[in-house]
Amino acid sequence: MRKLPLSPLALWLLSTGLLIWGMIVLGGVTRLTHSGLSIVEWKPITGVLPPLTDLDWQAAFADYQQYPEYKLVNRGMSLGDFQFIYLMEYTHRLLGRLIGLVFIIPLIIFWMRGRLSPFLKKRSMVILSLGLAQGIMGWYMVKSGLVKDPVVSPYRLTAHLALAFLILGLILWTLFDLQDRPRKTPSPFILLTFGLQILTILYGGLVAGLKAGLIYNTFPLMGGKVFPAEAMFYSPLWINFFKNPALVQWCHRLLAVSSLIAVWICYCRFEKSRLTLLWALALSLQVIFGILTLFYCVPISLGVLHQGWGAVVFGLGCVSIFWNNFQNVCRLKS
Repeated sequence: MRKLPLSPLALWLLSTGLLIWGMIVLGGVTRLTHSGLSIVEWKPITGVLPPLTDLDWQAAFADYQQYPEYKLVNRGMSLGDFQFIYLMEYTHRLLGRLIGLVFIIPLIIFWMRGRLSPFLKKRSMVILSLGLAQGIMGWYMVKSGLVKDPVVSPYRLTAHLALAFLILGLILWTLFDLQDRPRKTPSPFILLTFGLQILTILYGGLVAGLKAGLIYNTFPLMGGKVFPAEAMFYSPLWINFFKNPALVQWCHRLLAVSSLIAVWICYCRFEKSRLTLLWALALSLQVIFGILTLFYCVPISLGVLHQGWGAVVFGLGCVSIFWNNFQNVCRLKS
């Protein structure tokens, strides 16, 4: 069967989605290289340009030296080391601005040419609003590490990550709404599987924020036990599920394994399609990446791979909800 070419609307959404995936990957690099607190101001317009002269770099370095990360962690670092972490964070912010332009400029053109239905106009404004909120959330997250402790709030980091996945999901959902065939109704079990995957991602954000991947670097046992000994250290007990690194890591493990079991049950019993098989294989690989990341105490390469591949698995989960074969993927109307 001949595949139809993608429409301009579909290319617009796909391009934005791919850039958001790149932003998720780069966010992992920024976090693991400890670059996120290197730029101590938020200048959405004037911050487009990095320091260009030696004096500019010296001024930026002097500003950084006034904050806790330099005083408590990086005291004595060289200007060259500072430039590296600065440019990592700068690239992350610059990509965010690029995503905004890639989304907004075609949106204005399509809107003026009457290419958007009332539904697409409303959905686009929701995505645009969430994109602006994501920029604000990113700075709100950074601010939490500029006060006393040079560590960003794990809750703000998780919210920042969750917003990225939400925007990516909405873009994929909008892309699905361009197809010229009725979508299938997802089964309750596939929705449950996808829900488990989302919870796994959210707990992954908490694991990153609490640096919980640096403890209990064994699998499947934690300190020789199925359940970590200090899992209920804090009071009240419920706060341990969000604050205790040992219990947060345990929850992330449990949710990942539960998602893996569920997706294979989904394929074998409810959604026996090539796309669901691909989803199951990708999730299996993601669990392996997670275990290796844990074994090697979260090296940058594996940590970034784990986060980036998680976004791929999330995308496959989104697609699996609406399509049960590859033939519909490119059947998008203009």
